[in-house]
Amino acid sequence: MKVAIFGRDVEHAGLGRLLDVVEAIGRCNAAEICFYEPFYNYIKKIQPSFNLNVATFFSDSNTLPADTGLFLTLGGDGTFLSAVPFVRQKKIPIAGINLGRLGFLTTSKIESLERLLRGDFRTERRTLLKMDYKNVPADFYPYALNEFSIQRKGPAVLELSIKVDGAPIPRYMADGVLIATATGSTAYSMSAGGPIVMPGCKVLIVVPIAPHNLNIRPLVVSDTARIDITFATRYKDATLSADNRSFSLPDASEVSFTSCPSALELVSADSDFMQALSNKLYWGADWRNSL
Repeated sequence: MKVAIFGRDVEHAGLGRLLDVVEAIGRCNAAEICFYEPFYNYIKKIQPSFNLNVATFFSDSNTLPADTGLFLTLGGDGTFLSAVPFVRQKKIPIAGINLGRLGFLTTSKIESLERLLRGDFRTERRTLLKMDYKNVPADFYPYALNEFSIQRKGPAVLELSIKVDGAPIPRYMADGVLIATATGSTAYSMSAGGPIVMPGCKVLIVVPIAPHNLNIRPLVVSDTARIDITFATRYKDATLSADNRSFSLPDASEVSFTSCPSALELVSADSDFMQALSNKLYWGADWRNSL
C-alpha cells in the first residue's frame, strides 16, 4: 500500500516522539512511502542522520499520487486540518497520529501505526463544508472540515444577516458567526457556546460569536440546508476563516455555505467519541464519582 506522510514543524518537546514515529514507519516493509517534501527536509535538518527509504515525494495536491491508500499526518489537529486541502475530494483515507495536545481529529495511537500501514483500519465519512463566494482567492481551498467563520477585524461588531434555505433568521450584532459541521462541534463551535454533536449526525451548526443580544442562541439545521450570510461593518473588511486558513472579506460581501456531496474519509482506528469527551474535555468530571 502507498502511504503519504505529512507533517509540519513541531515544538522541541515533541521532537523525540516525532522521530520515533518516523523511524517506526521506516521499519515497516508493508508500505510504500510517499513523503511531504518540506517535512522531510525539516526532519533532515534537525536529525541529519535520519534515513528513510522514500519512494516518492509530494509537495501539493497535484503531486500527491492518485493511488495513495492512506494519508497519514504526524502532529496535532492543526496539522490534520492543514492536510485536508491535499486530500481534497480524492476519497483517500486520512489518519492522524497525535503528537499535539488535545487531538479530536488525530485519534490514532502510535501503537496502531503498524496496523495502519498494513491497511487494517475502518473509515468514517465526515461532512465537508463548501463556501460559495464570487471573489475567492485563486489559491484558497474553499472547503472546511470543522467550520467556516466570519469575524470582525476592527473594534466594532458586525451586523449580520443570515438566511437558512431562504428564510431569514433575526438579524443580530456580534463579533462574528461560524458555520460548523458535526465534526467541528468540539472545536471553535464549542468554545463559542455551540452544542456538542455526535460526529455522524447530518447537521450544520450556526453559532454567533460573542453576540450583543441576550436572546441569540446557536441554531442546528439539516446538512442539506443552504446558509447565506451578508454583513456590514464600520471598517472596510472582516476575516473569513476556513478551519486554519483565512483571507480578508470586504464589507457587504455575500457568502453561501452548503455541505459538499463528497465526504472526507477519516480513519477511526482508535476513536471512541464518548471516551474522548471524558478524557480530553473532562466531561462530567466530578470528585464525587471517585468516592
